[in-house]
Amino acid sequence: MSTKVAGKWLALVLAMVMVLLAGCARKTEEAKPTEPEIVKGGTLRITYSSDPTSLDVHLTPSVGLVHSLIYDTLVVFGPDRQYHGHLAESWEVGAGGREITFYLRKGVTFHDGTEFDAEAVKFNFDRLANPDLASPGATWLGPYERTEVIDKYTVKVIFKEPYSPFLYSLSTEFLAIQSPAAIQKYGDDYGQKAAVGTGPFMFEAWEAGDRITLVRNPNYKWPPFWYENKGPAYFEKVIFYNMPDEMTRLLALENAEIDIVGIPTHAVEDMKAKPNVEVYEAETSSVVYLGINSSKAPWSDARLRQAVAHIVDREEIVNVALNGMGVPNPTPISTAVFGYEPSLIEEVVYPRDIERAKTLLAEAGYRDTDGDGWVDKDGKPLVLEIMTYNSDPYPRLAEVVREQIIKAGIKVKIKTLESATLLAATPKGEHDAILIAYGWSDPDILYYFFHSSRLDRTNRVHYVNPQVDQLLEKARTVVDADERFAIYRQIQSIIIRDAPWIPLYTPIACTGVRAEVKGFKLGPRGAYWLHDAYKEVPATK
Repeated sequence: MSTKVAGKWLALVLAMVMVLLAGCARKTEEAKPTEPEIVKGGTLRITYSSDPTSLDVHLTPSVGLVHSLIYDTLVVFGPDRQYHGHLAESWEVGAGGREITFYLRKGVTFHDGTEFDAEAVKFNFDRLANPDLASPGATWLGPYERTEVIDKYTVKVIFKEPYSPFLYSLSTEFLAIQSPAAIQKYGDDYGQKAAVGTGPFMFEAWEAGDRITLVRNPNYKWPPFWYENKGPAYFEKVIFYNMPDEMTRLLALENAEIDIVGIPTHAVEDMKAKPNVEVYEAETSSVVYLGINSSKAPWSDARLRQAVAHIVDREEIVNVALNGMGVPNPTPISTAVFGYEPSLIEEVVYPRDIERAKTLLAEAGYRDTDGDGWVDKDGKPLVLEIMTYNSDPYPRLAEVVREQIIKAGIKVKIKTLESATLLAATPKGEHDAILIAYGWSDPDILYYFFHSSRLDRTNRVHYVNPQVDQLLEKARTVVDADERFAIYRQIQSIIIRDAPWIPLYTPIACTGVRAEVKGFKLGPRGAYWLHDAYKEVPATK
């Protein structure tokens, strides 16, 4: 081989080696591991203590978070504690409050692909009002007469008389809008095997007694105005796990098996000390009260009820029974709700005064005649039996209340019951007193608790006052907010003086959230606001 040829071969071999080395270098570079892209997403895990009756909002006596994620409402209650349009962009009140015309949002679709429009609104309200359905939520329609479709995106709701609480009703899931096509398609299975709304999540499965699974609605682009995220939810799934046991729920939160759990008052400080749990607090729309049966002797004597009102120490109740997780509140309306009026505290609330309580007892004929420490009349001691729930914090709360009342010489018995059993017993009117709570975000709820037409249902203290009846009826027909507020102030003043209820406090709701969950917020009613919430997870290809 000549020197020239040998040189050419050597050059060729060197070139091939360089190509191979370059290829190897590229392969080595390509094989270098890369950091995965992190995005907002993940699965949110929440607990509930018992299965809902139905996911059909027309067939359940109570609605919750699962309903609010599947369905949207015409109106929402915003961070400014005002009502704003949602599926309805705006509305006009006419005919002296008997008519409300809603102008609906366009471009909204149900999960089944059908369109949200005026016909869908009419279908839902007419179905809810149908007496054959016997809907637990029908009462929130008030004096509903009918709904008229004006055009595809305009609907008019007509009442027999003005009904001022209607905006509040519209903001609850009882009046959320469900797919007419889905209700007709699934018949009796709707609410159990299917649930179709326009909300940010779609129903996937319900394993009774175990879990409910929702998946993200990829077409959602109409969240309420206060969210930064204007498109579909970040979470890919929300799974609700049935965990009736309180301790099991708390351990699941601590062990990162669950992401969000309501925390009982006795566990708040412990949870605040956990490094991977954030605790959120919010005043609720609830009032915990001692209700005394005003139709049952001897407690039908208002002086006895007023004596008890002078005995209770709300500060002690909150601090001892609740570890401070409450706001002392001697009025029938929550501190977080329209209608709450703190000026009533100085004007009509009975101040704590044991001696004044004993004087009232004596005026009613009850004195300690034999020196045993207990007041009596005609040889019979005065006894107050208090029925309360058997769940936290009520047994502890009842014990604190008992220790306060016996200081005036009144014997107190406590009877703890499962909630449904207790509530079912009150219409008979055979009880002395109840220690329970209610939660509602409109003062119209006082109609259900104090109007004489509700004695066989929700007027659990069997209170009858014609003046209060008239004021409650009038308040429902008043549209002007200032006038309505004034009426409810007058109603509360009378109730506080008559003392069928002795309101104790507004609870502070505490929620534990895993630190991995970002963007979580509590709404003004204690609702979970989740549309900005997410976990940081690897992107899926």
